[in-house]
Amino acid sequence: MPPDEPLQLLAASLARARGEDFFPVIAEHLGAALRARETAICEAASGGRVRTLAAWRAGAALSNFEYELAGMPCERVYQGERLLIAVDTATFPRATQGYGGYYGLPLTAKDGAVLGHLCAWFDTRIELGAEQRAICDLLANRAAAELRLVHVKRERALLRAQRRQLRAEIAATHDVQDIVGAGDSHQHLLEEISRLATSDESVLVSGEPGTGKELVARAIHAAGARASKPFTRIDCTQLLIEAEIAALPQTLGLSVGGTLFLDELGGLAAPMQERLAETLVAFANARVAHVAPDVRLIASTNRDLHTAVRDGVLRADLLRELSATMLELPPLRARTEDIPPLVHRFIQKHARRLGRRVDSVDPDSMVALMRYSWPGNVRELAALVEQAMVTQHGPVLKIAAELIVGTPAERAALIAAAAVDPGSTTIRTALAGAVDFDDTLSTGLHAVQREHILRVLNATHWVIEGNSGAALRLGLKPATLRHRMKKLGITRAQNPQHG
Repeated sequence: MPPDEPLQLLAASLARARGEDFFPVIAEHLGAALRARETAICEAASGGRVRTLAAWRAGAALSNFEYELAGMPCERVYQGERLLIAVDTATFPRATQGYGGYYGLPLTAKDGAVLGHLCAWFDTRIELGAEQRAICDLLANRAAAELRLVHVKRERALLRAQRRQLRAEIAATHDVQDIVGAGDSHQHLLEEISRLATSDESVLVSGEPGTGKELVARAIHAAGARASKPFTRIDCTQLLIEAEIAALPQTLGLSVGGTLFLDELGGLAAPMQERLAETLVAFANARVAHVAPDVRLIASTNRDLHTAVRDGVLRADLLRELSATMLELPPLRARTEDIPPLVHRFIQKHARRLGRRVDSVDPDSMVALMRYSWPGNVRELAALVEQAMVTQHGPVLKIAAELIVGTPAERAALIAAAAVDPGSTTIRTALAGAVDFDDTLSTGLHAVQREHILRVLNATHWVIEGNSGAALRLGLKPATLRHRMKKLGITRAQNPQHG
């Protein structure tokens, strides 16, 4: 074999590696070229720590992990050294017992800053030949280039998240004022918000779509000592790529002193759950060691997460990290006494924007509102009031009968709502004996859900967002609706008759 052929084969192998497979390929080639017992590709983390991007030992891949640099030979590599040395625990007290040699190379940015490192561990001290050094140089150069690209992707993902956050903050400036009510459940909610505002423990806010989980999270933040610091929202249904999760530590850093809100935790895709769990565990450990940013975690869900854990849909450690305290929001149909003050609040809110004056609400309309089952909860009520204000101009607000599902259709509305959220215990109770929710084949809930969503999409001309969109009519967030559509295989191209 010609002298340069091994390098050509190696370069061809690296050229074929893509995405998540890239760093494991480098670690594998490094171990083979140096006959090392263990190899790793790492990147710098906060608090004097590093995390592995890939690791190999005895020819097999290892799960990624974090460790502290202090007391390790890697610490010198992060000062810019290329290190080939003997290892003993007297010199490096935290080095793993039994290793005799170490080789490490820094992975640098274009300005010379060390982003990470490539390293190999040996049974004994070794010397490297010219070809081995050339292979290591090639691997280090490719790893550094790929790590720089990873950082660029993270920065772009972070900027996108910041733009989304800024738009959300502008839109939600006064939304916490929408937490109004008159009943005992509302008073209990206010007491819980006040109590949780004085704490730093993680909170999981649960409730059906449209019950105001984000408003409650914002209220907890606004009522506490963190009110002047950032409230950062991450939509878990949109965490679809590695770069979004990888940017989470940076997001934590930007939220120092404030609150990080993980919205709709149950919608997190399975491949992302492991990465998020690892990030949160590392964050929790760093907080114990007082090297993590001071950030409070609040999450929300519209699903029964304990059932999701039991069914293997959600990781137990992820739920454990985010549910020190659980706060369940009741659906609107379970607190009808809150409907009148909510209606007046929405009238006040929309009147300013629409330039309207509404002095009172038609009594019959209010009775009809209180009899309705509200599958879309408070979000649906707000949309209905706004729609009524747009379509009429008198001083007394009347809600057209066709806008409210009458009593004969309430059961159909509940079934449709149950199809959208089959885990809701409230809907189960309302339909007790009518539907066997544990027998999805016989009940056809998926078919009901699909038809219900298609009917609303057809009525809204497939507009998902906005005041006239399908998401608002269904009482769902646009991202949640898109997630449901994807799960049910609903696309406009496949359903031209609904276009």
